Formats: sequence, C-alpha cells, structure tokens
Amino acid sequence: MRKLSLYIATSIDGYIARPDGSVAWLEDIPNPDKSDFGYSDFIKTVDTTLMGGATYRQILTFGDWPYKDKRNFVFSRSTDLEHPYASFINEDVVAFTEELKSGKGKDIWLIGGAEINNLLLQNDLIDEIILSIAPVVLGDGIPLFASSTKQKPFELEKTNTYSNGMVQLKYRNNI
Repeated sequence: MRKLSLYIATSIDGYIARPDGSVAWLEDIPNPDKSDFGYSDFIKTVDTTLMGGATYRQILTFGDWPYKDKRNFVFSRSTDLEHPYASFINEDVVAFTEELKSGKGKDIWLIGGAEINNLLLQNDLIDEIILSIAPVVLGDGIPLFASSTKQKPFELEKTNTYSNGMVQLKYRNNI
C-alpha cells in the first residue's frame, strides 16, 4: 500500500493561504540559511501528487510547472480543463484515492487544499502529515482543514526547528 502524505506549510494560526488563495506570504519569511525545510528529501519519495482545483490554479501562478516528473491529479468539478502535466479527475475523490493508494509506485503527496485535505482525513486516507509552521499570524485565510473536520488522533514522530523560527512536525495517522 502506498503512503499518502500531506506535506504543507501553515501560519501559526492555521492558515495555508490568504483568503484569495495566495501563498506569497511564505516568501516574506526570512530564510538566511536557504533551507528547503526537507522538501528535496521528501519530493524524492513521491511519484504522484494530488490537489484540488484552487491549489492547481495557485500552482499555475508560480510559472513553470514544478512537478513535471510526477503523475499529477487535480480534483475538479470542471470537465474542460487541460494541462500537459496534469490529469483532471471529476469522479469520487475517496474511491479514486483508495484505488491510487492500492496501486504500485512510490508514495503520494497530497498538496492541498482545505476541502480535499478534510475529505481525505475524514476517510482515513492520510497516512502522515508533515506540517511546517511558519512564524507568522495571517489573521484570516484558507484553513489547513475545512471547518467540518472531526477529531482524528495522530502520533508525533519527529520535530525539526529551523533558525528562522520555522517548526516542522511529522505526524503518523493513528488508525
């Protein structure tokens, strides 16, 4: 069974993006050590990404598609989208993810956003959460999980602290 990892950054107050979906606030956090916060090691472990439509549109603003060497799936209600490096899925998210996890390959990266994070969490499909907490309070925005999240236990596996105040927590699903 392939592992599904939610690898994501959040503000101290639990937001993954501003209300308009922007994640540019992450660029404002000083990074004098030029750390990638474990990203280069993590990305080697996955060959597939999952994301919602809003996350996909945000990634498009970054310029060149960053995951060309991965299988990329975008869950979207739109049926007319096309991208050379992404497949658009408008079928049952849970059933699709269960089938993907049971297939062959490396691990799967759940990039986000809040609705897909919540849906996969509630269906016990997230095996681990690698959460980087940025030393900033946004005050408003898109939360890590949609508001209908029910309590789910996770076990802390590892913590990393960085000189710029970023803290990274790695949790394992305790199902």
